[in-house]
Amino acid sequence: MPPRRPPPSSRAGTGRPDGAPAERRPKPAASGRASRPAPEEEDWSAPESEDGGSDEARPELYGEDDSQRSLTGETRVASVEVLREEASEGPEDEDDNSDATRAGPPVLVESLEGPDKGRKKRFQGVRLVVGRGKDCDFVLTDQSVSRRHLEFVYGEKGVVMRDLGSVSGTKVNDQRVDECLLKHGDEIAVGKTRLRFVDEAEQIKELRAKADSEKDAPPKEKPAPAKEGGRASGAARGSDVDPNDPRFNEATNANYKLSDLMRPGAQSQDRAAGGASKSRPPARSVSRTPQGMDPKMKLFAIGGGVVVLLLVMGLVFAKQDPPPPPPPDPKIAKSTQLMQRARESVRSGEFADAVRFVDEAEKLNPGVDVDGLGKAARKQQAVAEALEQARALIGENKFEEARAKLAAAPQGTAKSDEEKTHLETELQEKEGQFFVSQTDAALASRDPEAVRPLLAKLPENARPIYQQKLTDLEAELAKEATDAARQTRIRNASAADSAKRRREEQVAEAFIDVERRFNGGDFQRAVLECDRVVDKNKADKDIRDRARDLKRLIPLFKTAFEDGQRKYQSGALEAAVKPLRRAAELYRQIGFSGSLVNSIDEQLASASVSAGQAALKRGDLGAASTHFREALRLNPGDSRARDGLSTLQKRVEELFLQAYIQRDRDPQAATEKFKIVIEASAEDADVKRKAEMYLGEMQPKSGE
Repeated sequence: MPPRRPPPSSRAGTGRPDGAPAERRPKPAASGRASRPAPEEEDWSAPESEDGGSDEARPELYGEDDSQRSLTGETRVASVEVLREEASEGPEDEDDNSDATRAGPPVLVESLEGPDKGRKKRFQGVRLVVGRGKDCDFVLTDQSVSRRHLEFVYGEKGVVMRDLGSVSGTKVNDQRVDECLLKHGDEIAVGKTRLRFVDEAEQIKELRAKADSEKDAPPKEKPAPAKEGGRASGAARGSDVDPNDPRFNEATNANYKLSDLMRPGAQSQDRAAGGASKSRPPARSVSRTPQGMDPKMKLFAIGGGVVVLLLVMGLVFAKQDPPPPPPPDPKIAKSTQLMQRARESVRSGEFADAVRFVDEAEKLNPGVDVDGLGKAARKQQAVAEALEQARALIGENKFEEARAKLAAAPQGTAKSDEEKTHLETELQEKEGQFFVSQTDAALASRDPEAVRPLLAKLPENARPIYQQKLTDLEAELAKEATDAARQTRIRNASAADSAKRRREEQVAEAFIDVERRFNGGDFQRAVLECDRVVDKNKADKDIRDRARDLKRLIPLFKTAFEDGQRKYQSGALEAAVKPLRRAAELYRQIGFSGSLVNSIDEQLASASVSAGQAALKRGDLGAASTHFREALRLNPGDSRARDGLSTLQKRVEELFLQAYIQRDRDPQAATEKFKIVIEASAEDADVKRKAEMYLGEMQPKSGE
């Protein structure tokens, strides 16, 4: 909301003895304040005054007066009406006008320096974002400002300035800060722009305090107007001097070449040097005629006085033309023009041209450079060349050489020092960007050894990010190495298996005749054929080992196979189970493929069913379970084996109930029955799990 209007006593005539309203832009008197002395290296672009001041101390003489700030850096105090008039006619921001609705707090931000100098922005709400982006509340054209540089947030304690992670940072009253609470009059530096924070409520308080102090102060006595006669007589005596006479304005005398007759002491020197040329009229003396003067003498004296008086009056009132001025010296005029061009070149930053103009002026009029403009311009030229060389080195990514060049650059004016500071900031930013790009390239090439030395050269705010990226890259490379090793092992194992299969195929091909005779039932000839294979492949160890094993296994297979066939054909199926099972095991060890193993499996399945039924009749539940399950493994569709397992399962459950009943009365008998239940039950049967549980509980008792 806009600031509250002060009472009428603070707006019109407050603190002035005559009650007159304040002027719109009061200008201080010429002798009202002392001009600010400027540094020697900074204020040589304009001629210095006799009292040590410079053109920069009096900017109104060159049309560069900045009335927003006093020359001493203090806050300018004026009435509320003056501020309102200045605000009404001053430069406004595009949305800061009298017709706009202002719903924000009574605070604003104004630009003091930079490309946006003079612009103001009032708070439209509790938050004001400043930056170069178009989405900001206060958009700056300064290219050194980040897109979203900083923000002002209005709260209960006041306005807080917060940096939004800008590259160049933010300074408040020339101190680098990230966040702080602002007060009225604080100056914020962002890039090349300097902003001032204005709290209108505090500003009105200051104006009221100033008005009250002026009101309470005793009124100044006005000097009585001097009479014409008194002024003329005082001027004649040299004792009464008019302080408002512009000839006695020291600042004016310092900036403009005054006539020699207007300089103090010139009249006394003129009297001493040329008193005979223009003498003061003789003072009129009053003399008395002696008592004894003759009347003729008296008449002659009177006539002579009249003649002298007429001559004096004729001399006084006679019009005499002044002597013609001497012709101006063209060399002096040319040198003055060259010095003026040198000053203009200095102001525009063309120091080489300024040096050339000063040298030409000195040749025409030696000693014309009384202010040392040429020396200062040469110094500034050296500074500009050093900065240009440093800028070129930065462009070539030679950051260490550029930093050394900046350190060796001489100290110049405030403007060149500011440019040097900006160049140092640019050097730091470009160096950080260069090493960030180098680190990104090293990460893209997946080279951790190249990334590690670059981490120390990165900006501090980027180091944690790239440290994490390096850690992730190392973990990824380690995982890839592990996967590659596993893939290598898999490939090696697969290659080994392939080589093994190929080798087995080669060996099997060598024994193809042995396999044919074996499957045909000619076991004796199969053994003799093994000797012939060895004779053909004496140098092959695998073939020799294979032949040796076959010569050992084939006779054993022949014995078991013939015994099982004999018992099976005689009807002793239960007795045929063992030799047939042995023959099947030996056949698989021999490794031949053929129909013989199928006939053995069929006979073993049928014999196993018969053996299981016989064991079930005997009550040997464990043996019955083994036979029935073997029959189903060899012939899953055998219904007799399935029926036998169903009957066996019922018998096992009955045996479990008997063991459960006897576990307290006869633990020994119950233990034996539980063991039979566990042996005769299937692996996933529930009765087997229960029997194992109860048997585990009974083991300690049986041990006692």
